[in-house]
Amino acid sequence: MTRVDEVQLASFDAGEVVRSLSAISQELLSSYEKLAQRAERVEHELVVANEELARKVAELDAILAALPSGVVVRDESGRIVRANQSACAILGANEASLVAAGEHARLSGREASGECREVEVDGRRRVLASRWSEIRDAHGAQCGSVEIVDDRTAVEGLEERVRSQSKMAALGNMAGGIAHEIRNPLNAVRGFAELLKRELPADGKAARYASRICDGAAEADQIISSMMSLAARERLSLELVEPRPLVEEAVASAMRVAPSGRASEWKVECVVDAPSFRCDRIKLRQALRNLVANSIQAQPNGGWVRVDCRVEGGEVALRVADGGPGIPRELARRVAEPFFTTRAEGTGLGLALAHAIADLHGGRFEVSPTKAHAGGAEVSIHIPLHIA
Repeated sequence: MTRVDEVQLASFDAGEVVRSLSAISQELLSSYEKLAQRAERVEHELVVANEELARKVAELDAILAALPSGVVVRDESGRIVRANQSACAILGANEASLVAAGEHARLSGREASGECREVEVDGRRRVLASRWSEIRDAHGAQCGSVEIVDDRTAVEGLEERVRSQSKMAALGNMAGGIAHEIRNPLNAVRGFAELLKRELPADGKAARYASRICDGAAEADQIISSMMSLAARERLSLELVEPRPLVEEAVASAMRVAPSGRASEWKVECVVDAPSFRCDRIKLRQALRNLVANSIQAQPNGGWVRVDCRVEGGEVALRVADGGPGIPRELARRVAEPFFTTRAEGTGLGLALAHAIADLHGGRFEVSPTKAHAGGAEVSIHIPLHIA
């Protein structure tokens, strides 16, 4: 091969290489542009997906915040990772503390079956019902769980109120019959006993028996009157009342149940910090008198009673606390039932009448059950500060 041929061959190879490189470069550039376009499209799709996800998360947060039921979310290990505002309010905690602890004693977890149960939150009784459900991913594997917690306290209170009103209606029918069937012969018994007493020597045994007949008849008549007051929903006679004289009159009336000559064995403290308010003075005084008398009778050997009257959240709260044996939790809801009593000499109408008077004012009657290892009871009447 000549020198000229070698030069031509070299020129030909170089040209082919250049053309090949140019073609490869064009292909690479075209592929890059396609990749860039695809990356841009994917990035746009990711942005749209992220925006949609953020919107759904915001919607979920809004829904969780608006739900009246408590929602507690756990991860696959069972630790709490989310809790909405209702759950925090029901449990008396905040979300940060729940997440940090990973659990809460008032939650049921896998044991949640929808059954109502009683718990104590911030010193107050609440009725909770919980339901539990697993959260599974697209492949069916468990990735967490959710517990729905409902506060049924208000619902149970309404149901209890309906039951109480039904009992009162039945009591009304019975009381009406008793008043007509018993009062007439009862008045005759008392009248003839009074006449008999006048005919007998005052210091004789027969006169004492006649006096006991009169006392028994008067007590029976008082029971009938209390039953009629419970059953007959009388109209209120509202007037502007000064709280201190109301409390002092009720206490003075209640002290008459103390045995003669022993009244000093009971120390009654009155704390009044409330303005004048509208109420039925006679009925409310009777209700408060019953509460104080009940506290005195619960301490037959003497003790202390505290009467507290103050404004709490738009209500006048009349609280009566004592140092007696207290009220067990299992009986706290029954003490206001007519004829329910734990004392052999009691009629079971005093607290029931106080409950009825509070209800008549549009208020409420509360019993604080005795805490473990602590004596004493606290019963209160709450009535609206402003009654139309």
